[in-house]
Amino acid sequence: MVAAKRSKPPPPNNPAPVGTDPRVLRRAHFLMRLSRAWDARFEAMARVGRIGRWYSAVGNECTTVGTALALGANDAISTVHRDLGAVLTTYLDPTRLAPALFEDGDATPWDALRPSPQSLLDQLASQVFGRRGGFTRGVDRSFHYGLVRPDWGIRHVGMISHLGSMIPVAAGLALANLQDGNDRAVLGFIGEGATSQGDFHEALNLAGVMKLPLILVVENNRYAFSTPLSEQFACEKLSDRAPGYGIAGETIDGLDFDAVHAAMNRAVAHARAGHGATLLECMLPRMRGHAEGDGSYELIPPTEREAYLRQDPLVRFEASLVERGHADAERIKEVTEIARGIIEDAVERALLTEEPVLAEATRPVFAPGEVATAFARQSTEVTGG
Repeated sequence: MVAAKRSKPPPPNNPAPVGTDPRVLRRAHFLMRLSRAWDARFEAMARVGRIGRWYSAVGNECTTVGTALALGANDAISTVHRDLGAVLTTYLDPTRLAPALFEDGDATPWDALRPSPQSLLDQLASQVFGRRGGFTRGVDRSFHYGLVRPDWGIRHVGMISHLGSMIPVAAGLALANLQDGNDRAVLGFIGEGATSQGDFHEALNLAGVMKLPLILVVENNRYAFSTPLSEQFACEKLSDRAPGYGIAGETIDGLDFDAVHAAMNRAVAHARAGHGATLLECMLPRMRGHAEGDGSYELIPPTEREAYLRQDPLVRFEASLVERGHADAERIKEVTEIARGIIEDAVERALLTEEPVLAEATRPVFAPGEVATAFARQSTEVTGG
């Protein structure tokens, strides 16, 4: 049973900037549609039992893509369940993946570092299915992995199931940047539920004291599994906690791409200048349950669910593109269809790849070296392999 909710905080006063770079908008639109197409495909498979569990990112696209697009090569991301948009933004060169949608000059210097976007997308799909072609070669599935390739400009640390534990990890990445003497920023994501854990306090206290270049984005969709805000914290806004740690804080409408992207650019500039961390709270609608089929969505009052579903950020973003003359109905249809086709092809290829090999399950336990060699020898003796 869900307790009665206290009144919601007033909408954040963050007027959207005008004149956003059309190159950024084209990239953002494609990446958001790609993320939505991915979710639609995996949600459908979860409903018919073709995959065991799916945590949907529907409703988070403006926040995840809008923040990640403010980063540069070798800035780091630390992600959890609903951050597919940030992963795609960090990994992929859209100008090569969907060349028909982009213009000359849309490619960035970072794109030149990234490998084939199709190969990375295929590997990501294999990872989600737990196939041998994934990043963990089938040892794990879903987003429980990391990809650190400085030569590609990618530094991504994947999720830990105890989600609050990701906040100190993100702070650790930022501390490493500080110790290395570079100006790289770290983007960490977390849900509002994890802000009630001790990890949140410890990590942000460290970030404040040491002026770490960390931007912690709280994706506040108003329910931690099925627990409403009124049962989680008494403050009006989570960003109100930031001054207590001596860091910057801001609450924004996570459905507004321009507002999200502008706030993230401010936070990144703040970090690069050595001024320290930012707590960025993005208010989002609860458009799906905690996981597909777990019953959590039915615990939200029906009128509230209906209101959230009407707040689709992708629909809002596309309406804004049309209003500002950056797209028309034909362009939106083209982007949607191309994104859907790319995801469909990647999923079908992944389903044809090899299942994991049991003997490889211990491979990533130790880094290459004497310990790994001794462990492999011991394992071979035990199994008789």
